[in-house]
Amino acid sequence: MGTIPHVLHTGARPIHVLEFVDAVRATCPPRFPATRGNQHRPVALAISGGVDSMALAYLCTRLRQFDPMFKISDNPVSGFRAMIIDHRLREGSDREAGAVAAALKTMGVSGDIYPLIWSKVLGDYNHPKDLPNFESLARKLRYRRLGAACGFRKMASLMLAHHEDDQYETILMRLMQGHGSRGLRGMRKASDIPECEGEFGAWQSGYVDDQNRPQPFYNNRLSKWQRKDLRYELRSKINRLMDEDESRDHDQIEYDDYDLEEFYLNKRAISFDPFNIAVEDGGVCVYRPLLEFSKDRLIATCLANNIPWWEDPTNQDATLTMRNAVRHLYKGYTLPVALQKPSVLALSKRCDEQAQAIEAEARRLLTKTIIHDFEPNVGTLTVQFPDYGLALPPRDMRSSLRSQARRLRQREVAGLLIQRILLLVSPELQPSPVSNLQNVISRLFPALSNSEDASSTEKPKAFNIAGIHLTPVESASRGSQPGSSGGGQLSWYLTRTPYSSTLPVPRFRTPYWSVESKRKKGRRYQRWKWSQWLRWTLWDGRFWMRMTHRLPYRVIVQPFVKEHAKALRELLSPDDRDRLAVVLKRYAPGKVRYTLPAIYLEEDLDLENVVPRPGYPNPSFQESDTKGVIGDQFAHPKVLDVSKLKLIALPTLDIQVPKLEDWLVYEVRYKRADRSTLESAGTYDRTSFVDPKRANGVFVRAPRSRAGRRISRRRNR
Repeated sequence: MGTIPHVLHTGARPIHVLEFVDAVRATCPPRFPATRGNQHRPVALAISGGVDSMALAYLCTRLRQFDPMFKISDNPVSGFRAMIIDHRLREGSDREAGAVAAALKTMGVSGDIYPLIWSKVLGDYNHPKDLPNFESLARKLRYRRLGAACGFRKMASLMLAHHEDDQYETILMRLMQGHGSRGLRGMRKASDIPECEGEFGAWQSGYVDDQNRPQPFYNNRLSKWQRKDLRYELRSKINRLMDEDESRDHDQIEYDDYDLEEFYLNKRAISFDPFNIAVEDGGVCVYRPLLEFSKDRLIATCLANNIPWWEDPTNQDATLTMRNAVRHLYKGYTLPVALQKPSVLALSKRCDEQAQAIEAEARRLLTKTIIHDFEPNVGTLTVQFPDYGLALPPRDMRSSLRSQARRLRQREVAGLLIQRILLLVSPELQPSPVSNLQNVISRLFPALSNSEDASSTEKPKAFNIAGIHLTPVESASRGSQPGSSGGGQLSWYLTRTPYSSTLPVPRFRTPYWSVESKRKKGRRYQRWKWSQWLRWTLWDGRFWMRMTHRLPYRVIVQPFVKEHAKALRELLSPDDRDRLAVVLKRYAPGKVRYTLPAIYLEEDLDLENVVPRPGYPNPSFQESDTKGVIGDQFAHPKVLDVSKLKLIALPTLDIQVPKLEDWLVYEVRYKRADRSTLESAGTYDRTSFVDPKRANGVFVRAPRSRAGRRISRRRNR
């Protein structure tokens, strides 16, 4: 396709670079304000070849010329790289993608073409357009392709060319679908990349790897001047304290009022730390800096600067997608004033302002919430919610309608707070909508419940929501005796919901198993070959895991099962056996331990004398005297035989059988836990629900860094 005829829009003016600079600054604030982003980083541009994306590419080149040190998010921009998606929906789309790449090159923007692969989703259909969910599938394939490319190139920012007219169409569609005020806010200017859940490096991950780089993009190290100021401040404080100590009289400390045994037991309990795993963060963030500009201004920008663009004829097919139908509706007919563009965008702005006010109130409520005992190793936390909604202004007391409106607003604020807390430990990839949390709000904030709501008057009891099991725990106050009732503050213990026996458990199997190598005379050989690092996998929506191994069997990750606990304990050393008992009792009591990931071998194997079963992996494999092999030796059984599994490690607890590090190395990290939630909430030091004095004096050794030791050992080979 060629460029469309240039039509002059006399009422629209081109976008000036200063306008674009202000829009980008407002759209792309720092994600990690406490870090120093000195390293230049490339930024990705999603380019379709349309007038909007070509205008975006041109404005980005002008931005680099305007300020070479301009920051997008946390880092100065080293350059822009275009990602051209070829949907392959019509003949000649590949040639058009090549023409777009050539036009971008003349502007100084390098580009890559990524064709979409439809074969895995077509099924019995002949063409993607025949799919009933064509629009949603195209969106998913497009974003996953973009996310994978950004993750591979270590790019954390992706610029999209959605503009004001796209926002108008989105809000019209949401009005038709019955969305509430939060949905009518439209597209956000900045958000995590959609449709990429579980893609490591693209979705809420990659921060830990960045911190392990010699020169990380997110630099948490102190600068030279910061270190100098810190040393000066410390010296001043030390000198002042020494002067105060010398000037005052030293009073004799009376120790008779202290229980020294209790004092030292508490100190011992506080120093009892488990093996900590890293918590992920980062990922790709999409930015939409053109949402405040109309399409007419984008056309005027391209016309004024001789920028070519291409029109996709599928966008004119009103029967293909809902967006095309909505576009045909408002362009071909005169809609009522309330549905015209100015009115709809004004509605969206009011909804956004209202939502921002409620979110600000939820953040203030979060500062009064106490979060403690957050344990990424087991995915649990304890939270104490504040009293909220008890006091009403006198004016509201006189009006039932005002009182009801205030209660509804407070319930929405409480719902947003609960949503943020649940997301810290929930296995679900997306937060639960506030509309699905109404019963939870009544349970956790009884003062906000309706008078006819039974859950507000009954005694608090455990319940499940969003894959989380919430258990009420009454904490004894400082002046009360343990076990006494009254004077306690109610807290909630959040854990993963135990797995149902009627549903499949989260499980993944490694595609690799090592095959014994044959000896070659005069050459050094390795009997069991190590695999490459396998790709990161998000297990149960909570733990990122990857591994490398040279075991002759496939490795399986699934929940810790009670039936395998005894066999694991028998294989452990006495120290590890005692440590496992203490760690499980304190950090994974009851059924919590059976929600943790465990590493299994597909069949039993003696690591001291590795002799795999003949004919693995096919259990029916036999050798023939005449033909050699009967059946396919490398055909895995369709159904996993769980009775043959052998438990070899609990990775999040740093428990594994002896000698395993010679055969398998793993890395495990917790999913992203929102930093602002943990930093804004109140907290206090607190021991676990298990009395530390009942730990029987078991010595717990420091955790071992197996991964680092194994990596260094292998590099020296």
